[in-house]
Amino acid sequence: MKFFLLALALIFILLFFWVLIDILIALTKKPIPDLPKESPDQSGLNVLYGLFDNPSAIPQKLIIDEEFIAQALKPTLDYIDARYDCADFSMMFLIRFYLEFKEKLPKQNALRIKETILNFKYWMDEPGSDSMCYWSENHQIIFAVCEYLAGQEWPHEVFTNSGLSGKEHKAKAHERIKVWIEQRYNFGFSEWYSNNYYPEDIAPMSNFIEFAQDKETVEKMKIVFDLLWLDVATHCVNGTFVASSSRMYANNKASDMCGNSIKSEMKAVWEAADMRALEDEAPPSRHTIAGQEVVIGLCGRMARNFVAMYDKGLYKVPQVIKEIGKDKSATVIKASSGFSVQDLKEEGLIGLEDKQIMAQLGAETFTNAEVIENTMNYISQNKMLRNQFVNPFRYFDIKLLRLLKIPKAISRRFTLMTNGIALGRGNVYFYRTPHYSLSTAMALDVDSCGAQGHIWTANIAPDLCLFTTHPSRDDADDKKHKESPGYWVGNGRQPMSVQEENINISIYKIPKKKRLLEFFIADITHAYVPMDKYDSLEIEGNRVFGRRGKVFVAMTASGPLEYRPYDPAGAAALMNCQPLAQTKSEAEKKKFDLVLQGGEYHAYVTELSDSDRESFEDFKDRILSNPLKFEGSRVYYESGGKKLDLSYDHKFFLDGVEQNLNYERFDSTYCLASRKDKEIFIEYAGHSLRLDLDKTKREII
Repeated sequence: MKFFLLALALIFILLFFWVLIDILIALTKKPIPDLPKESPDQSGLNVLYGLFDNPSAIPQKLIIDEEFIAQALKPTLDYIDARYDCADFSMMFLIRFYLEFKEKLPKQNALRIKETILNFKYWMDEPGSDSMCYWSENHQIIFAVCEYLAGQEWPHEVFTNSGLSGKEHKAKAHERIKVWIEQRYNFGFSEWYSNNYYPEDIAPMSNFIEFAQDKETVEKMKIVFDLLWLDVATHCVNGTFVASSSRMYANNKASDMCGNSIKSEMKAVWEAADMRALEDEAPPSRHTIAGQEVVIGLCGRMARNFVAMYDKGLYKVPQVIKEIGKDKSATVIKASSGFSVQDLKEEGLIGLEDKQIMAQLGAETFTNAEVIENTMNYISQNKMLRNQFVNPFRYFDIKLLRLLKIPKAISRRFTLMTNGIALGRGNVYFYRTPHYSLSTAMALDVDSCGAQGHIWTANIAPDLCLFTTHPSRDDADDKKHKESPGYWVGNGRQPMSVQEENINISIYKIPKKKRLLEFFIADITHAYVPMDKYDSLEIEGNRVFGRRGKVFVAMTASGPLEYRPYDPAGAAALMNCQPLAQTKSEAEKKKFDLVLQGGEYHAYVTELSDSDRESFEDFKDRILSNPLKFEGSRVYYESGGKKLDLSYDHKFFLDGVEQNLNYERFDSTYCLASRKDKEIFIEYAGHSLRLDLDKTKREII
């Protein structure tokens, strides 16, 4: 017995030191900075591209020699060489510049660019520690296309970081590109309807279409491009694109004017605008390079990649999609995009193969119980624990804990805040009229944290949207405007939110205590209602009536609403393209933060209408006469002969019939298709498009 106890004690001591050593090792894995202390001005590359692309615009006295080009390139090359986060964005534009203008470059400049391209790290399994983000959906295709084009350009060169040949890099990247294309075709985008991240897919797709020599894969890329533009066409109104989305920041959701990063690309498609016309709209900027001053209008790098390719006629958005984007009829559009954790499990997409990692991490699922062990295995296998984005996993990288599956048990037992960074499967209901749109991600991950999710939105005018959120924090620190989730970005707790045509109902459950890994909670919800953006605005108690042009809005909350004082930091986050209030009287007129505070549940009923249907006075009278009951976690509302009954427990009844909140891949008058359908047929206004990825068929009729 004594021997047994001694042996047991020895085992415990050994286990203790084993764990202690792992903890000490974890503490040494300090994160690598993801950004430099001061962000360099990389506009020199933009200037070069503009000058090379349009030689007639070069001022007579400007000397573009080897020194000028070297100094213009240096900030971009240094940034890429340091492998800071988003270096792949810079690499993408650098490769375009090189492939387009390599014959015009002095030899030394060309060699310096080549050196940077050959020494880059193109995927997580390659040597080197850094804090680049490789795994989100847009980064996946950017890294892969950059790697593919670099390998295609120098097939027999040895890439100095990896030791692989260009031919090997091209083959490696090609496999990831095929996976990315297939997953988008079958399941849609994980960063669904994002006016911030779609441009970051469009740019590498454009580079691939223009420069890749693999005609079959280029045609497949065009097929997915068609589906991306179908997303835009079906979720825009009057040329503005702000819809419910899995990833948006404050300005992206506040208005098309300040936050739609795809505007230049949309102008190229729907208005046939070329890049030089777009640059003429922008104020010229001044740059000093090698002692010479250059004044030039510049368009963003992301848009450049697309419009340069599009202007050459290498890809054209099919006419049927253009017509759908211009449709002004009152239309309901339902669609499903992205992966839930359950989808990943059912589709066999949890594992260590590239296709599994791309689906799992592209959906931002890291700590959910079903995937956390796989996440840890991949991060450890590829020595990524010093990457700032995943560095906190070092505290889970304790061999004994992982052997006993403690991380999985913790995730299953506790609702981790980090589980809410998963983007989820968006079942989105979109209603469009000639004057406005209303959009809702139906019952999306209710009660979880929503890192960047934009659950519902009313698109009222190019400079005005209406939405509500539950802030993840409500303190005096301006950092809350830069975090995801934060004060306006995402949600501390996502609501039960549903829609029926022009009506949205959202119910929030207000947290009373923090969850594991959650540092703040807030007891408010709020609506974005900028006073100066409405032609008429009436707020009394829990009711809001607004009019902007022909569009009418009514919002009724479950408690009294009150404006907070004008917050310059919040205004800068939401309306970054517009001047801030300069005086107290101006600030009083520009308040925008309408708050509901306290209680267990907060609910909002929002209805839209327009002057083609009724007058503003009739609209207000009708809304005031509509039966409405707030009963904690339940809301009853009647309007226009419809009875809506919503409860926080995922039950939504319309006229007594429970509604299905899971949608097909596409469900509208334009297109009806299930997820993983072999063929997708799109039809409208005498035009049609038939797509089949397996057969590489893109039939435009």
